[in-house]
Amino acid sequence: MKTKFLVIGISASLILTLIVYYLLTNKPSNPKVLGISVNNFYSNKNIELERIPEKKTGVQDPNILADVVMLIDDETKYPLFYKNEKEPVPIASITKVMTFIIARENYKLDEIVEIGDESTKVVGSKINLKNSEKITVESLLYGLLINSGNDAASALSCHFGSQEEFVKKMNEKARELEMNNTYFVDSAGLNDGGRSSAFDIAIMFSYALKDDLFKNIIKISETEIHSVDGEIIHSLKNSNRLITGEIQLGGILGGKTGFTLDAGHTLVCAAERDGNRLISVILKTFVNTKTASAYESQKLLSWGFESYNFN
Repeated sequence: MKTKFLVIGISASLILTLIVYYLLTNKPSNPKVLGISVNNFYSNKNIELERIPEKKTGVQDPNILADVVMLIDDETKYPLFYKNEKEPVPIASITKVMTFIIARENYKLDEIVEIGDESTKVVGSKINLKNSEKITVESLLYGLLINSGNDAASALSCHFGSQEEFVKKMNEKARELEMNNTYFVDSAGLNDGGRSSAFDIAIMFSYALKDDLFKNIIKISETEIHSVDGEIIHSLKNSNRLITGEIQLGGILGGKTGFTLDAGHTLVCAAERDGNRLISVILKTFVNTKTASAYESQKLLSWGFESYNFN
């Protein structure tokens, strides 16, 4: 009987030793972070990455003068810096990034939109569309992103059949991208009842950057678009001061600004250096000036490139 227990004990000990050895020698070679899954663009799942950005020794966090902040490495979606990043807040005209996505995925660029009275009467930033004007979807997308035209956003959503159905599509897309702190109520971002978070905006902007047209539009400082017959010309000027050159930032690719009284000054933008692309989100700046979000974005993106090794 003693011999039997001794054999069992030795066997159990041997098995335990083998298990420990296996665990120690078969650690995952790649680190895991929140990121892309096979079926979803971004989800709360662990995936293996070949590399993650490595923070340099002795680097201190930046002093970003905004309530809600996010900085990610676009390739890995690895978070480099964040503050209140999942807090749902008004985002103003950053909403128009999703408006672009829905229009792009549901319309042809050469589709002709006839402007209705409803779109000409919207308030805030406009490209001054005229009642009964005929203009292409592509031109409206330029007016939407460069001039932040609320009338362009209205025209694009009305073209869907109804603004309500268009906004429903926006929210469906947000769920698809797992933007879990986001709810849109209009296509322009004028209604501060809509909410999103810095985390979700980074997801949305990264998704939009996969579209070459989006990348081409957001880097334009000034241009003109016109009606189909060429008789009506709309002059466009970008409200992103990192693009106009008023505030300098090496490698800037473009972004989307926003402002309402409740949202404050907002900006999502991307920059690229040495093949590494970063996306920054600045919401609710401490300072109430037109340049505040651009300065904080400049500071955050510069800090990201200088503070991490990406290879």
